[in-house]
Amino acid sequence: NSRSLIFLQYVMMDIYFCIVSFLEEIGYKIEDITEEYGDINEVIKKYCTLEKVEEYFGKVFGAVIRLRDNVTQKRFSTILQKAKAFIDENYNREEISLNTVAAQVNVSPNHFSSVFSQEMGQTFIEYLTGIRMKKAKELLMTTNKKSSEIAYEIGYKDPHYFSFMFKKTQGCTAREYRSRAQ
Repeated sequence: NSRSLIFLQYVMMDIYFCIVSFLEEIGYKIEDITEEYGDINEVIKKYCTLEKVEEYFGKVFGAVIRLRDNVTQKRFSTILQKAKAFIDENYNREEISLNTVAAQVNVSPNHFSSVFSQEMGQTFIEYLTGIRMKKAKELLMTTNKKSSEIAYEIGYKDPHYFSFMFKKTQGCTAREYRSRAQ
């Protein structure tokens, strides 16, 4: 059957319409492919051997995959921007969690965790802890508040845990940090 020109053209049209349908589903127009790879009516006339058809669709599938990846990157970028904005505004709430942020951006917690780690290069907890520690250092340098007050202000309900995390992430205690800053 692969030697039959009519059958080959039928298969080409079928594959082509699958590609068009997929592109439309992800938000592209067929023109995004036809500009670079030609109109299917011209292609059918031009490619009349199985090898040529395979070569043509190999190039087209590569282009479609790149377009799909662009859509995925944009979608992840939007999700991460919303998530980071939510975290930056709510880092001081002790109930903030991966689940609450995932719900805020309408993604499952598992998917959000995976996307966040891959795209940000750190886990959600590492990012949240970094934001909290940055604010803690700022408060230590600009106020006379006790460590326990700062802990509550940045979202930790346990001042001992805050002290542990501060020393772990900053390499010194909050008191040592404050005296160095002064």
